[in-house]
Amino acid sequence: MKILLVSDSHGYDDELKKVLENVKCDLKIHCGDSCFDENSPFIKEFAAIVDGNHDQGFFPLTTTLPTALGNILITHGHKFNVYAGYDYLVDYMNKADIHICFHGHTHVPHYEIYKNKVFINPGSIMFNRGQSQCGSYAIVSVDDKLHVDFFDSRTQKKIPQSLIDKDQDILNEFKRFACQK
Repeated sequence: MKILLVSDSHGYDDELKKVLENVKCDLKIHCGDSCFDENSPFIKEFAAIVDGNHDQGFFPLTTTLPTALGNILITHGHKFNVYAGYDYLVDYMNKADIHICFHGHTHVPHYEIYKNKVFINPGSIMFNRGQSQCGSYAIVSVDDKLHVDFFDSRTQKKIPQSLIDKDQDILNEFKRFACQK
């Protein structure tokens, strides 16, 4: 199964439309901060959409997607304090017997295994924080294993892992700063 994973489009519908028209996949998921209203034509495009901190409250805060690898938790991340790390999500996932999480909120594309849980953030379709200087989305392949690639939402080109790593370093620095308050 090939999944298009997007987040944090914040009403940048032209960018989102371009991605939806150019990416072929089996399933489309939006991890929140879509800024869709209930009449948005984009809603029908997605198998799952969750509420983010800039949404209007008519999508769920979390949902799960059954896959060959087990259920995947889909959330925006703001209610789980992802800027401080993944511990709140790990606790939630342990209670629900979930091992994979798709989330947004940080505007930084990211793939990490933490405390035996897998976390994937596609970044923001709109604009990412960090050095990549682009918006992004992820293509997640789920079969007997998981494979993740990140793409520039404007050019549709794969983002080099070196940029993904640099942006993660910036996010980690921000987390250290945020947690000191």
